[in-house]
Amino acid sequence: MQFSTSQASSDPVKKVGILGHSYVRRLPFTSPLQLPWFEVRKFDSPGAKVSNITQRSEWMRCMEYRPDIVLLVLGGNDINVDTKPYEFSHKIKDLALMIEELTGADCLILSIEPRLQPQDISLGQYNTITRSVNRLLGRMLDSKSRFRGSGLQKEDLGYDGVHFSLEGNQKRKKKLIDICKYFWGINDV
Repeated sequence: MQFSTSQASSDPVKKVGILGHSYVRRLPFTSPLQLPWFEVRKFDSPGAKVSNITQRSEWMRCMEYRPDIVLLVLGGNDINVDTKPYEFSHKIKDLALMIEELTGADCLILSIEPRLQPQDISLGQYNTITRSVNRLLGRMLDSKSRFRGSGLQKEDLGYDGVHFSLEGNQKRKKKLIDICKYFWGINDV
């Protein structure tokens, strides 16, 4: 359904939860962010991994928020030399399905972003595994669990080669809002 900004304001406010690692914390806005179309809250847990997010306090806070949509920003901290792309992509998908089951929300999985200085793995290995996982997620996800690439590039990274620069974070914020608007068919004229 397509609707304009004026139509959106009469609808109940939709809630967006962004759940993930330090990339979420660094998004350039104070949580909650009130927009004409929806409210956005960050649930950031620096160092979070697919393997440990459910044990973190931000997980529970996100589940209690009962969002209409969850943007899942995880995976980069999990990648190491032992990561098997097929198995790992299934773990991410299973986590998204668990979120949907617990919250009733749609869960959009965001692509694992590039890094110039990954930890405990060479750049070549990291990039190969990341590309494989992103490709597998894009192929396997059905209409219930969705996958979105961010369109961000290595040039958007900051000085540490892991986190985004100020400009990269601004682009990421805009992209996340655009993803939600597209998902809900919001056409702000």
